[in-house]
Amino acid sequence: MTIRTLALLLLTLCAQPVWSQMEQGHSTPGMDSAALSTRLALRDLWVEHIFWVRNYVIANQQGERKQADTAVTEVVANATAIANSLAPLYGQPAADQMLKLLAGHWGAVKHYSDAAVAKNAAGKKAAVGELTGNAKAIAKFLATANPNLPENTLVTMLSAHGGHHIAQVDQLGKQDYAAEAKTWKAMREHMLVLADTLTAALVKQFPDKF
Repeated sequence: MTIRTLALLLLTLCAQPVWSQMEQGHSTPGMDSAALSTRLALRDLWVEHIFWVRNYVIANQQGERKQADTAVTEVVANATAIANSLAPLYGQPAADQMLKLLAGHWGAVKHYSDAAVAKNAAGKKAAVGELTGNAKAIAKFLATANPNLPENTLVTMLSAHGGHHIAQVDQLGKQDYAAEAKTWKAMREHMLVLADTLTAALVKQFPDKF
């Protein structure tokens, strides 16, 4: 898959978030507490992911190693928090597997950022392949764990997320800040969609917990 093809996936997700399609007038006390808290917590975690990755990309391009190292630490801490959010429902082994998959995602984005700074076209191409393969792996893992998460839908969503990262790295590298501002907005909205989709699937799979 080329960089252009992956970037085009940014346009594929046009439906409303799963959560927004739920009847607002039929919420229960459980949905107003545990489910809502989970939804908001996952939103925060996924938005934090793109925040710290963006910090790394900027610091990396500016040669600010201390700032870049801090961003790396925070990206890893955030990935650990996302993975551990699965533990109460799926167990720690599942959380550990998710962390490995998220590490692969971050590693691919970092690879792309580093290759962009080095002006290494082959490295950038390889990183796109890593992102694409990782998106499929995460989608398979989540779909296997929760039957309410269609694998093909997740592949599309996660590939689009990877495309956002790529677009952002390239736009910041070109100092096209107006375009990057639009990408950031799209990234954030996409993360909210992902968090809401995951929450709705969890509520459906574990109604007794919510």
